[in-house]
Amino acid sequence: MKSIIGKNLGNESNLKKFYGLLQTLGVFIFIVIIMSIFLPNFLTFSNITNLLRQLSVNLVVGAGMTFIILTGEFDISVGSVLALTAVIAGTLIHLIGVWPACIIALLIGPLFGLFNGVLVTKGKIPSFICTLGTLMMARSLAFVITKGQVVSNFPESFKILGQGSIAGFPNIFLIVIVVYLIGYIVLRKTTFGKKVYAVGSNKKVSMLSGINTDNIKIKSFMIVGFLTSLAAIMILSRLGAIQADTGKGLEFDTIAAVVIGGTSLYGGEGNILQTIIGVLIIGLIRNFLNLAHIDIFWQDFATGAIIVVAVLLDTLRKRVALKI
Repeated sequence: MKSIIGKNLGNESNLKKFYGLLQTLGVFIFIVIIMSIFLPNFLTFSNITNLLRQLSVNLVVGAGMTFIILTGEFDISVGSVLALTAVIAGTLIHLIGVWPACIIALLIGPLFGLFNGVLVTKGKIPSFICTLGTLMMARSLAFVITKGQVVSNFPESFKILGQGSIAGFPNIFLIVIVVYLIGYIVLRKTTFGKKVYAVGSNKKVSMLSGINTDNIKIKSFMIVGFLTSLAAIMILSRLGAIQADTGKGLEFDTIAAVVIGGTSLYGGEGNILQTIIGVLIIGLIRNFLNLAHIDIFWQDFATGAIIVVAVLLDTLRKRVALKI
């Protein structure tokens, strides 16, 4: 009897997930159709490849944000950590070369992640407040290092990563594919991934089951930190120059994208592959505003509206799930 009930509950859960995926895909397809009708130059090869390059950074950071939101926490420091990583990498490239600079830069995000994770789990500081503090700290350090100046003049061999392509396909997007393949395998096929979902679903039950919930959260903070540093190197290579205010608003774009992709703000529910759709939806809306020559100041309004709607839909979805 129990097995039959469990099987029915499992089928019901799978139907909910499938329905959520259809909703997200439906919104994405609807936006693509609308843009194709009103903007004939939208589906051109040059616009699509340019869009892929622009969204690569958001996609990589969004993958990391999925991990941390699945545990029921937030990291709103990613935009500032990206800027700090990029300016440090850009400065070090001139001093010690490309590879040593990139290796050192890749450690910055995980260190901030470790710092955030320890404060949240051991210091019992809400993740929103903790990462708000590190957001300000990292941004300030970026300005101190650059003194408000642009860091540029990198070797052409470094810029190939972000500006080059293979058979017309942007190199930078290949990194995105690798990140999501690894992320999917980790979350769906490993013990660590199952623990991430468990901690987000019910922390107390996870602790009683022998899961070190603090350890899982700290590692998740370090993952989003590492992927943020990776994204920083990507944007540095793509733009060929960087300044301290780079990445402002990135945290809100990625959080909105993760939630639009179906990951619950309450934790324990979501699929990292659907984060891709969420990022594309926000990217398409911004692209539409650009191609339609709508005032740039409306872009933040649109993103803010998307965040409000995404949170509202997530809350409604949670309420419906509790009633079933």
